[in-house]
Amino acid sequence: MFTKILILLIGIPAGFWMVRYRARIVDTVGKMSWAERYLGDGGTYNVWILIGTAVVAGSILYFFDLLPGV
Repeated sequence: MFTKILILLIGIPAGFWMVRYRARIVDTVGKMSWAERYLGDGGTYNVWILIGTAVVAGSILYFFDLLPGV
């Protein structure tokens, strides 16, 4: 149970951090050419929003035992 709480307490702020500071992440890491090609201009920023949202959702689903196969 401690592991689930720890993942929840780290995952939710990390996901929000990814969404909030996506511009700084892109400046540091660089743009993803495939995201820009398939998602258009700003596609890299959209990918970071999706990753951050997935981290938050995954943390919550893991905490409540709703992830299949885990």
